[in-house]
Amino acid sequence: MGPLAAIRIRQIAFIPATMLSLTYWYTALGLWCTAGIIWLTLYTHFLITHVQPVVVLWISALLLGLGYGAVTCLSRFGTVVATLIYIAIITLTGVSLAYLFSSGATIFVIVGIMFSLNALFIFYLNISSGLFRPLIFMAVSGIIAAIVVNSLVASSTMVWIVSMLTVLVWTLITALEKSTLHGYARMLYHSEFSSLLRCALFGALTLYLGIINAVVTLCRYIILMILEILLSFRP
Repeated sequence: MGPLAAIRIRQIAFIPATMLSLTYWYTALGLWCTAGIIWLTLYTHFLITHVQPVVVLWISALLLGLGYGAVTCLSRFGTVVATLIYIAIITLTGVSLAYLFSSGATIFVIVGIMFSLNALFIFYLNISSGLFRPLIFMAVSGIIAAIVVNSLVASSTMVWIVSMLTVLVWTLITALEKSTLHGYARMLYHSEFSSLLRCALFGALTLYLGIINAVVTLCRYIILMILEILLSFRP
């Protein structure tokens, strides 16, 4: 292996700090928009007066299906299509959570603050996600944000617990999606049709949909497990 090839491999082994910072900003923006939709839906009493529970269940099912489908074939989309999908998923998430969990706005604000702080941290210190420090800072900053926000709005014990768990889960998802984000970084170096904006948007969608993808995968494994148990009782 020549020296230039070795430099090239080392160059794409880590996510460029600018791309990762922009990815976190897009993720934070999506989370804050979701919180705004939750608040707006609750403030206008739209779901309570106009929408039946079965409709919300259908919306939730559509959200899970759209989210899982978007994750599996995300790299095929262009920037405009990915943006429209992001907006649609944000809207569906906000409407669903406004009916299912009214305090979701507080939690999404907290996680959005966590990602925005990490975007600043990575941008100004020029640290890529190849190191563990950004993930440690993410968990710590998320917990601090949860303590501050929950104290300011006098959240219930349930919201405190859910917000802390959400911070930890999203930090774990970010760590698990590191290889996917590396793939988007390689697109910057190898593809003529990939821009920083497109790759960062893909990264934000991947992180935003991480929980949805985890829920769908968990449900699939549970269903398969139940089917195996039922089939084992067949004569």
